[in-house]
Amino acid sequence: MHSSKIVPVSIFICIFINTSYTLAFSINRRNVFTASKGSTVKRYSSLLEDTDVTTSQEKISSKIAQYEQNDNTCKKVSKYDWSFIDKTYLITCPNADPGSMRLNKAKRILDSVELLDRVQVKEFQTDDEDRIRGCYTSHITVMKDALKYLRSLDSNPNQSPKGDDWFGSLVSMIGGNVPKTSLKTSSPSVDEENKTKCILVLEDNLEFSGNLESETLQAVSEYITNSDKDADMIHLSYIPYVPNLVVKQTENERIVSLTTGQSSALGTTAYVITEKAMEKIIQEDAKYGFRAPIPDVMAEQFPDSRYSAYPTPFLRAPKTKSLVNPQLDNLREILFQPAVVSQVQNILAVTGLSTNSLLFITVAVLLSTGGIGTMGVVDAVNQYISTGSYGGNIIFLLMNVAFTTFSLGILVQGAALAPKPPKEAEDTDATAEVIP
Repeated sequence: MHSSKIVPVSIFICIFINTSYTLAFSINRRNVFTASKGSTVKRYSSLLEDTDVTTSQEKISSKIAQYEQNDNTCKKVSKYDWSFIDKTYLITCPNADPGSMRLNKAKRILDSVELLDRVQVKEFQTDDEDRIRGCYTSHITVMKDALKYLRSLDSNPNQSPKGDDWFGSLVSMIGGNVPKTSLKTSSPSVDEENKTKCILVLEDNLEFSGNLESETLQAVSEYITNSDKDADMIHLSYIPYVPNLVVKQTENERIVSLTTGQSSALGTTAYVITEKAMEKIIQEDAKYGFRAPIPDVMAEQFPDSRYSAYPTPFLRAPKTKSLVNPQLDNLREILFQPAVVSQVQNILAVTGLSTNSLLFITVAVLLSTGGIGTMGVVDAVNQYISTGSYGGNIIFLLMNVAFTTFSLGILVQGAALAPKPPKEAEDTDATAEVIP
């Protein structure tokens, strides 16, 4: 064979191998496929189809140069960097989710923030004897599974967040050998080996707040993986209406600290938790088993080491029915609207007031406003009865009536929607002894 024919064939083989490697990388980075809708593969295919073995070397080089020049146009730069999370779990209960409506909605939300391809869905059956215990059990099970996975990373540090090796699989399919050094199999740096391992736990009742920014994730990453910060948990969603909650700003404007009483549940819709924190909770479970809701256990074990992203990227969905305490669903539809939650969280963070103080001030303002407005309305009515006319500004009077009705209406509705106290107050220790 003449050397003039050998050169094009060699170039063709090199292009094919390069295509396989790059395609493998593109599959592993799913967001590239999502952005280009397969344009990356099509462009590679067209390059191979249009390149005949007998094509001149100059034409091949021209096509390669053209591709490299326009390469950035078909690749989507990831907006959100979740790489600091070692594993992501999504908790769902299929028997309480007919048609998978909750799960599918959660998946759409996670896909919009580039998290879906990192998620492992964990399915549980509802504990109809004790839904609170069922919630506790699901989170404990996830933590146990996560600890096994994180410990496996010590022996196999190149394992991906979902345990999939797309690169090796694809190269094997075309008959090639996986190179010893690649993007997937490169040795971790010293910083990666020493970084704090953590997972993200999500529930299928989550809602997107619209507040997620790349800088927020960077702040969460720095805080949770920095051992000097001593952060055990960072909430990506929390309930701002619980008693004794104090939100304080930190040196990072996108991170706030959370402190509560032991029975103040911040919720478990979305939180990042470290390996060390999970070990502590699992040890507690091994000693006492189920004795309190999982948010209460977290408040007890981490009184000063819980933080939150500010603002929170997720929240508990206002219209998703609760599997634990459905008696509060009507109240949630009002209080858990994204705009309302964000405003309350902002007030708590800016003022530094506890929720108890904020509640007292809010009720006092509403009562004062309602009282003053009522007096104005009564005076207007008396004047009209006595004189047959009203000498004041009728527009101001109507505004006064509306504002008074609104203020008193909030108080009345809050009292009406407040959950009724349980019929019997059960002793926690006794419950812990009865339930295995």
